[in-house]
Amino acid sequence: MNAPLANPGHGSRQQFELSIGSVPLRLQMSDGQLFRAAAERYSAFSDSTARPVTIALNDGGPGKSVLPEFGYEFGGAVLRAFANEIRFDGVENQYALDSMLRVFLTWKLLNHNGFLLHAATIVRNRKAYIFTGRSGAGKSTVASLSPEGSVLTDEISLLRRENGVWRAYGTPFWGEFRAAGSNTSAPVAGIFRLLQAAENRVEALRPAAILRALLPNVLFFSTAAEANRRLLDILSQAALEVSGYNLAFRKNASFWEVLPA
Repeated sequence: MNAPLANPGHGSRQQFELSIGSVPLRLQMSDGQLFRAAAERYSAFSDSTARPVTIALNDGGPGKSVLPEFGYEFGGAVLRAFANEIRFDGVENQYALDSMLRVFLTWKLLNHNGFLLHAATIVRNRKAYIFTGRSGAGKSTVASLSPEGSVLTDEISLLRRENGVWRAYGTPFWGEFRAAGSNTSAPVAGIFRLLQAAENRVEALRPAAILRALLPNVLFFSTAAEANRRLLDILSQAALEVSGYNLAFRKNASFWEVLPA
């Protein structure tokens, strides 16, 4: 997993492979400390069975005159996605790497009928329940009230349409509950927009309302018109095919009693 690679002029590199949402990735880097931190952080996602996308960290590459298909800068870190290579430069620690991976996946998932959503995902009866909302809506509360081992993620959920079925995947992108995530998936039972209240109640939403609930909670960083059109197509299809609800809930586990099976 971490065999050194020849890299003239840059010292030896190490690499390891991981898979997030069945998107196989290979990270290559020469910073031993960053490698060890990343390998520990993503250890539960180190399985990769398909040909991975290689991401070179802090390794230079094409000059700024070569335009990437997708680019993003944040906190001194720069992401550049070219036709034949992906570059993360200026990545000084595991937190910057984590941010760059999130940004990259929001773009890469367009080719996999998928998207990232601010949401906690809980598996119950082998189905994935997606609880979405802005910070403070109750995602971490829902995660903390769920049985041990049932939390796929407490902050960033990954949804993909595969063979006509929407599935939710665990991710290593945790929130306040610090759920490490699970490298598994389950068919989606429903998407629930969280509303804190004095009593538990659930209200079914029409597709247009589901889309409106999704839009402010989707992670996306591309400004390209075509990429945004593709994302809207994916979200519109999800709104048509996945059941959606408003969930008003008290801060205890009794909210499960009102959810549809």
